[in-house]
Amino acid sequence: MHYNVLIVDDMPVNRKLMKKVLEKSVEEVTFYEAEDGFEAMERLEKKEIDLIILDLMMPGKDGYQVLREIKENENLKDIPVIVNSAVDDMASIKETLGLGAIDYFTKPITPDQMKIIIPLKVHNALKFFEQKKELQRANTRMMQEMKIATALQKTLITGKQELNNVRVTSKYIPSSQIGGDFHDCIENDEKVWFMIADVTGHGVAAAMVSSMVKVIFNHVVQESRSPKAVLQQINHTFYHMMGDNRHLCFSAFVGLIEKERLTYANAGHPYPGLYRSRIGEVESLELNGFLIGVFDDTDYADVSTEITPGDYIIAYTDGLYETRQDEGGSTNSHETVFEQMKKHKKLIPQNQDSFMKAMIQSFGKFEDGDFEDDVALMMIEVKS
Repeated sequence: MHYNVLIVDDMPVNRKLMKKVLEKSVEEVTFYEAEDGFEAMERLEKKEIDLIILDLMMPGKDGYQVLREIKENENLKDIPVIVNSAVDDMASIKETLGLGAIDYFTKPITPDQMKIIIPLKVHNALKFFEQKKELQRANTRMMQEMKIATALQKTLITGKQELNNVRVTSKYIPSSQIGGDFHDCIENDEKVWFMIADVTGHGVAAAMVSSMVKVIFNHVVQESRSPKAVLQQINHTFYHMMGDNRHLCFSAFVGLIEKERLTYANAGHPYPGLYRSRIGEVESLELNGFLIGVFDDTDYADVSTEITPGDYIIAYTDGLYETRQDEGGSTNSHETVFEQMKKHKKLIPQNQDSFMKAMIQSFGKFEDGDFEDDVALMMIEVKS
């Protein structure tokens, strides 16, 4: 590893001595010199420096000013600075450390300092900076990968889906990273199965769980006859797959559309809305149930209702209403969402994208983010 070290001191003899001390202890090093604060800042703007040895008492711009400017500069603030000064009072030492210097040693340099203390301080500072840069590079790579993953996840669960018996319009808005919200809609033998779910937490673990559950859902509906049976099978499979990791669970709503009838079951998910086109009204599909993954032997219930062509099922995750608090200090709930559905009900058959946008803005948020939680919205139109 090659290092660039900047020695800032107004006395040439001090710079020469410091180079002599460090040449014996630091391999593959290039030294740069500055005789005052102005030259030091010029060097820092032109060269990539790994360590600064800084004198305090210099004409023009002293070491205190240089240290302040370095720590206020976004591109320079992480460079380690070791102060080397004849000023040895505790107030000065405290001030420089408070400004961001990582170490301090005094002049004149003693033989022990030359042989042991200074080389050790410099070695530790260089290793610290090297590790910090590697962490920053790793973090940058991770954030780039997360950004790509977020974009892919958003693409996968946002858009329109045209099936024989239904038309699906959906939207996914991540809070800041990939999360556990997802939905799916499958048509099989004149039956339409759909599911919307919200895995606890954010990040890679939640996204992996949501992907896994989506695969399980696609498999289970091939053999199940009712939404409650689907939830029970998903719950049983997920419970045993997670083992002792009980911190991961999720809410889910499963529906089955068959011959102008909707049958649904709920596992702790916010109640969807049902827009009935004949009367132009929205009703709440209220049904409770335990979250998936809490107990192995959880039972769920089925509820059925008639539906007609032109009706819409409107499902969402709780990130929609958990984005702010009302004036009384309590968190918005699905009841508030239902009120907003009724308020914007005329948009439902006219323009689904506009309806979803209106719902999002009803909670003081916009589609470019600023959500405390991921938000998924799904509208299923029953076709003739």
